Amino acid sequence: MINKKVENKIKNVIKIIAILTLVISLFVSWVLPEKDLLPFAKEVLPQAQFFQKVTSSPLTYEGIVQGADGKTQRVGYVVIDQAVGYGGPIKMATGIDLEGKIQKAIIINYKDTPSFVQMVLNHGYLKQFIGKDITKPLNIEKDIDRVSGATYTSRGIAKAISQGSHAVARTQFKLDVSDEEVAFKFGAKEISVLLLVILMLIGVVLKNKKLRWVTLIGSLIFIGFKFNTPFSLANVAALLMGNFPSIRENLVWYILIIGIPIITFVAGRNLYCFWLCPFGALQEILSKIGGGSFKCCNKKIETKASKIKYALVYFALLASILLQSPGFAGYEPYSTLFGLQGFGIEWFILPLILFPSLLIRRFWCRFFCPGMVFNKFILNLRSLKKFINKSTDKKITVPEINATLRNEVR
Repeated sequence: MINKKVENKIKNVIKIIAILTLVISLFVSWVLPEKDLLPFAKEVLPQAQFFQKVTSSPLTYEGIVQGADGKTQRVGYVVIDQAVGYGGPIKMATGIDLEGKIQKAIIINYKDTPSFVQMVLNHGYLKQFIGKDITKPLNIEKDIDRVSGATYTSRGIAKAISQGSHAVARTQFKLDVSDEEVAFKFGAKEISVLLLVILMLIGVVLKNKKLRWVTLIGSLIFIGFKFNTPFSLANVAALLMGNFPSIRENLVWYILIIGIPIITFVAGRNLYCFWLCPFGALQEILSKIGGGSFKCCNKKIETKASKIKYALVYFALLASILLQSPGFAGYEPYSTLFGLQGFGIEWFILPLILFPSLLIRRFWCRFFCPGMVFNKFILNLRSLKKFINKSTDKKITVPEINATLRNEVR
């Protein structure tokens, strides 16, 4: 039998190897060379026989054909530019003819949530840009119809095409064109989320059980079903890869991904999961309906099963980094449930997650939730800070979910 001391050493070595693998993969993803872009140029400007680079920022090619007499002639331009969607950048190739009209636009690469991108493509969103003048704003609120349920992705694509085509208008057509300044977006979504965060903080200070339920149900309605913007591991992956959306257009992203962790760190409590998570709210409602009193016959088995979420988070992050796509880390069923954006097996998995929540309190949180892992990491950082400062305070830990829930609602 391996004694406890040796077992702990082995676990620590495994943790160090896992962390180093993640860090090295992240570094490699930053320095990987760009894929060959010329095949994409040919796709959006097929009449060109070859391409010649004319500018670097944004990357622009001149499409050229050669006649039987050997003389060359310009037939159009291809511009490569990118803008940020919800989960990360979306890189576009746009073909432009000599009349200053967009001939075709395609996605070269993206780090946004795959389901959102697929939804946009399925709706034929890119066809709207064909024939548009390169001097037009291409604003999704005015010139282009967005795809409902994938607004951020729609806006990111439109912005990338607009930026690129405007640059070509200025540099190659010598036209006086300027990009529209993006207004600071502060509407129903931003107000709803801010109010819920404020209610959460008031409820925590007052230790008000009823206010906690008001916050949870409000979150289920607004953060969940209405706006479909819950915390996702894909957001963390985007953060690690240095993908930050515009705060003027994505204030909610910054509230949930930057603001809530700061509040968690300062408060020393996992507030998001137990006060603001829409999926957590749904699980609690289901457990009220079904009783949620099922207990595992063996506590050791249950404890080991609760470690599944750590493995899922690690491999999801690693896969997203290696594939250079934060969206691949978003394995949660949130989009399927709140945005009705599931594909195939996702609709099969969703009831397998929801049904046990009738019998087991916060089933998803216990065994699979990346939010629990992320918040535990934040709280461990707080404990580390106290240790470094040689504080005499008791080390903060993240207790079992039921114990934590009892503390939160008191």
